[in-house]
Amino acid sequence: MSELTNSRNDRAIIRTQLLATASAFVLMSCISATASAADSDRPAVWIELGGQIESVQGATSPFVAPFMTAITPTPGPYKDDIFNAGQKAASLATGLEGEISFQPEDSNWIFSAGIRYGRSHANRHIHQQSPAITFQYTNRTRHFYVAPFADTKVKYDETHAVLDFSAGKDVGLGAFGRNGTSTFSVGVRFAQFSEKSNVTASGRPSVYIKGIHEPSGYHARYSFYNYTMFARAARSFHGIGPSLSWNASAALLGNRNAGELTFDWGINGAVLFGRQKAKTSHTTQAYHLPITQRYGGIYDGYYYTRVPQKSHHGSRVSSRTVTVPNLGGFAGVSVKYPNVKVSLGYRADFFFGAMDTGIDTAKRTTTGFYGPYANVGIGL
Repeated sequence: MSELTNSRNDRAIIRTQLLATASAFVLMSCISATASAADSDRPAVWIELGGQIESVQGATSPFVAPFMTAITPTPGPYKDDIFNAGQKAASLATGLEGEISFQPEDSNWIFSAGIRYGRSHANRHIHQQSPAITFQYTNRTRHFYVAPFADTKVKYDETHAVLDFSAGKDVGLGAFGRNGTSTFSVGVRFAQFSEKSNVTASGRPSVYIKGIHEPSGYHARYSFYNYTMFARAARSFHGIGPSLSWNASAALLGNRNAGELTFDWGINGAVLFGRQKAKTSHTTQAYHLPITQRYGGIYDGYYYTRVPQKSHHGSRVSSRTVTVPNLGGFAGVSVKYPNVKVSLGYRADFFFGAMDTGIDTAKRTTTGFYGPYANVGIGL
């Protein structure tokens, strides 16, 4: 068994060294291209900076406890699926991106390095409550300051980063009309994702009231069950692997010297080898406040016994090596001048099976980011 483990570790080390060597080769190529670039009619170096607003797919799974779903009919405070709705991840992520590219003089080769970073955050508190309970005596109404309720508090944080090194060649200059380009690139992609969530959910689905004859007279007493869940999760993925992309551009209006409008599009793919981790824990507690005529603890001015019920605790820690296919693409328009470029578009990137979103058992989920982007480029 140890020999098998060592063999797997050796293969992982060799794979990492090969990827690191490829990254170093691309970086050295970029440096060499910069050193050999001379003044020409077009910039040798382009620097692009921008940002994006993205929807995030494949967020963490909601925690579910029996008290949230085992009651029929659904109590009033539990309406609108409050426990699951409160645990939803942030709907949008915002981020920044940057890229630097080099194209030597009299060459169709382009060397580039780029980074994209995004973050989403949610801090929710949803509380729903039914009217307070009343009890009707023969000659008066007794109001109790206790009511059924449901409450969810969630704190959620997510970050993602993608780093690319690539070397590409324009293999179809003019293929898409005047000043059109078609560039195929190969390189290395690194991706890192992380999610953290903390959840507190509690509920009191109903309150039961009963009249009791006691030595001091006829009294109304109430009874209920209280439930509380505390849960947290931390998940991550980081991986590196070879990448392949195709970017193309076609001029729509204008000319290169006076300014032109272009339509841009592209697709990209990669295979990432990395580590997927997940750590979850959750505890559910239930308390019953029964009606009793025995002297116990004082609760709300009356004598009751607060009886703790069953509690449940679960946890899971997982760390494993995974292979994650990646596929993406973009489409947009750009306004280009000899030394300035402004781009707007829509982009999507999907990483298949990148995250483990399970609670008590592993569950591989596709993570995706898609939305509009905008950037500005300056040629040097």
